Amino acid sequence: KTQLTLSVKTFVKKLEDISDDEAQEVLEEKKYVAALGIGTQGIGRGKPNTAVTSGFLQCQGCTVLIKLFLRADQFWLSPDPYLESESEYSASCSEDEDAEDQKEVSTVLSGRKTPAKTKAASTPPPRNTLAKKIKENKMSNLVEEYFEAHSSSKVLTSDRTLQKLRKRKLNQQTLHDLLKKAPLAYAAEIKELNQQHESLFSKWMLQLHLGFNIVLYGLGSKRNLLEKFRTSVLQDSVHLVVNGYFPSITVRSILSSITEEVLDHIGTFRSPLDQLEFIIKRFKEDSSLELYVLIHNLDSQMLRGERSQQILAQLSSLPSIYLIASIDHINAPLMWDQAKLSLYNWLWYETTTFSPYVEETSYENSLLVQQSGSLALSSITHVLRSLTLNARGIFRLLAQYQLENKDNPSYPGLSFQDFYQQCREAFLVNSDLTLRAQLTEFRDHKLIRTKRGADGVEYLLIPVDDSTLTDFLEKEDEDV
Repeated sequence: KTQLTLSVKTFVKKLEDISDDEAQEVLEEKKYVAALGIGTQGIGRGKPNTAVTSGFLQCQGCTVLIKLFLRADQFWLSPDPYLESESEYSASCSEDEDAEDQKEVSTVLSGRKTPAKTKAASTPPPRNTLAKKIKENKMSNLVEEYFEAHSSSKVLTSDRTLQKLRKRKLNQQTLHDLLKKAPLAYAAEIKELNQQHESLFSKWMLQLHLGFNIVLYGLGSKRNLLEKFRTSVLQDSVHLVVNGYFPSITVRSILSSITEEVLDHIGTFRSPLDQLEFIIKRFKEDSSLELYVLIHNLDSQMLRGERSQQILAQLSSLPSIYLIASIDHINAPLMWDQAKLSLYNWLWYETTTFSPYVEETSYENSLLVQQSGSLALSSITHVLRSLTLNARGIFRLLAQYQLENKDNPSYPGLSFQDFYQQCREAFLVNSDLTLRAQLTEFRDHKLIRTKRGADGVEYLLIPVDDSTLTDFLEKEDEDV
């Protein structure tokens, strides 16, 4: 393109000093029409090279026609690959060339008359506009091809699952023993790290008595660290340990432990809020009462609710109750708004231990463990150990009746009235209100399930398999 432009400019300078006849001879001698006619087919409306030839005969006006036809040929008339490559030029270059060409044309046409035939050369579209259209078309084609390729293909997943392992699944105790024998990596470094945390125990005690509560966070189980704090510092103090990772823990059971074990209160409450008011009243009346509450996994599934966190926050705001808790979920701070944070009055300690979550995950189902009633049995045992003897007797009575009817496929459960009569005969309850209060506690721990039959009678059922209930009764007999 550069050589063609230079030759045209040289040709224009030569034409300025010669006549029209001499110019025609030069055209025929140099064969410009023959050279340019290859790329200008179809411009003259069925007469190839006609417009170009007439343009050359107009002396200096021919440069205008030549350039116009060349641009038209480059963009929308000729399939010449060289001319197609010219469209790759940037818009800025084309704009500079257009400005230069316009200046040159205005100089050439200043002293001469342009013929009427120049109207046959129409102005082509700008280069940058056409280049953008071509680029957009290519991009749209690529997008369509991408979605077509991915829509037709199917996502394949592997069928290699743990269920297809030929090895037999283990029971819970065997898996626990195997994991216990596994060596702990970096044991020396972890021990040194825990010793650094243990050196803060005296500082924690001071800050607790100054009105703050302490929350521990970081990677690894903090259960052993809190247990070390309890055994080394709180031996002579009244304290309550709450295992938040326990699947059936509730805020009602926490409050009941305080009212029954710490305050020696005998009786029931209508709601946890009544229990909370009673506890607050007793601690405000008796300034000698002090209680340390250690909560493992305050952000557990059973304690992260709005109501549970509000009650625990109000409990921790009492001057005589000192709370130290651990959290493990990364989004645990989102449980607390500004009001709860002001009640908790936390001091945050990063206590990374890198210890495995053995106890915290012992109540979770594992694909490596054979599914049995051992998990449910341990849950039932833990719950009933925290209840009164009468409550354990009520649950035992319901379990015995359910095992007696295990061969009855249509057994809907034990009706409330029949169960009340049996409990009354066994001197476990003295009124139906007492029994209903105890059943509510069982229901909160998910130990029983109630449903109404077609006749409107309320039936009670323990949602555990018969073999687990049998193991539970045998274990109860051994403890007795």
